[in-house]
Amino acid sequence: MSLRVLVSPFFLTRYLLRRALREAVAAAPATGSLIDVGCGQKPHRDLFQNVQKYEGIDFAGFSVNKDFATGAPDFTFPPDYTTTWILPFAEGSYDHAAAFEVLEHHPEPAMALRELARVIRPGGHVYLSWPFIFPLHEEPHDYFRYTHHCLRRLADAAGLESVGFWRTGGVVPTVVTLLTGNLALFHDRGGWRRVVALLLYPLFLGLQYLALPFARLGRRTVLSYVAVLRKRG
Repeated sequence: MSLRVLVSPFFLTRYLLRRALREAVAAAPATGSLIDVGCGQKPHRDLFQNVQKYEGIDFAGFSVNKDFATGAPDFTFPPDYTTTWILPFAEGSYDHAAAFEVLEHHPEPAMALRELARVIRPGGHVYLSWPFIFPLHEEPHDYFRYTHHCLRRLADAAGLESVGFWRTGGVVPTVVTLLTGNLALFHDRGGWRRVVALLLYPLFLGLQYLALPFARLGRRTVLSYVAVLRKRG
């Protein structure tokens, strides 16, 4: 884990998310091929060691995750994607699919899940992650927050069955993440606010590490979700 990750304002949420993703991939291993939809810099590519062909698709101006970067998109969405929401791949092109931190930004989540199901083969997995209690981000394209109950219903309608859901957070990490995230936003406003934020940041970074042992306390307060779905045969 790089120094940048260890001192990030979002260290806690990203650490917990990676831990949950690692558990999910271990519970439902993937081999063969996988398409990462909305892949950015493929921040979680390294968790899929047994996938022989890992490809990603995103917009040309995709979001950059400076904390984790293990690649770049292999494909870009076609110009009409934001009106059709259809992926440019034939049915059953891949064994598995993934969409990490994407569904909250997709205005048509039911269509998104149907397309993820369409482009994989029967029995293949769809790996998902999304925030639940988290500040608004990438506005104006921040549309939804889902419980696992909602995702299960959407998945069922798309021909996907749930393999498992993993929650991250708990009361203490969630509160600390919201506080630290807002400090980062305060910093980004510049001027004297940046100076104040930098002076306070060591305290807030320490709070992130102190919150780690409490990550499973109060699990009904959810910071983020990870899910694995399976395409029905």
